Amino acid sequence: MNYDILIEAYKVTSLVMFPILVFIIILLVRDLGKYSKLSDKIDSIIKDLSEDLEDKGFKKNSNETILKHISRYINKK
Repeated sequence: MNYDILIEAYKVTSLVMFPILVFIIILLVRDLGKYSKLSDKIDSIIKDLSEDLEDKGFKKNSNETILKHISRYINKK
């Protein structure tokens, strides 16, 4: 087997695959950005819900997470 042919084939393959890989990485980053924005929106809604519960008199314990606070309220009702 001639190593020059192998090296040339590797160079051609890398020239073709590099832009494809960059494109895939760009799409991945854009998708992750969308999920991050969605996660922030959900987090703010849950925080607002917990604050509304506290305003109505259902106090949050100091060692309790927001989700446990809401879960405890739902279980109480």
